[in-house]
Amino acid sequence: MKVALFGCGLIGKRRGEQIGSHKLVGVFDVDAARAEKLALELKTVAFKSQSDLLYKSDTEIVIVATTNNSLSPVSLAAVNAGKHVLVEKPGAVSLGELEFLEKTAAQKGVAVKVGFNHRFHPAILKTRELIGQGALGELMFLRARYGHGGRVGYEKEWRSIPNLGGGGELLDQGVHLLDLIFWFLGPLPLQSSLVTTSFWDMDFF
Repeated sequence: MKVALFGCGLIGKRRGEQIGSHKLVGVFDVDAARAEKLALELKTVAFKSQSDLLYKSDTEIVIVATTNNSLSPVSLAAVNAGKHVLVEKPGAVSLGELEFLEKTAAQKGVAVKVGFNHRFHPAILKTRELIGQGALGELMFLRARYGHGGRVGYEKEWRSIPNLGGGGELLDQGVHLLDLIFWFLGPLPLQSSLVTTSFWDMDFF
């Protein structure tokens, strides 16, 4: 397939390096210099605007790897352009955004998938297989822990900025756990959540 990449940061670069035999027709980032740099590395073209990459290239599928606040708007633009979408988790910063994206994709007849890559880890696949076989009996509860390794200056990165990250660690990495819980146990009503700052000095959500 012919692929377009939106977002040229760390995750965008990883996705661009993993498209295998598919063709990367171009990249776009709001930081033009970053887009040019990644385009050079991936031997493709850096487009000057989002709309140019969507409408002036022959891309069939779009990978969206932007900051959380832009995931849904960029995905929606791609859907409206008739493109299939692989969007990084969490896919949006609100349920309303996701529901509207889902509805629009259905109307346009295109597929939108959220990149929950943990589902493809061998240990997770085996666990899901055992659960499906009933080998573990009926599951009563699931307890899991997740965190971020962090690094020097992590508290100043985009994930810690409310209007860019949208929900701290719960939305950043915790959403993987929510996805796996739903995958293992089926849809569950999420009544509330509690997010605390235990180490990084951040102005929180």
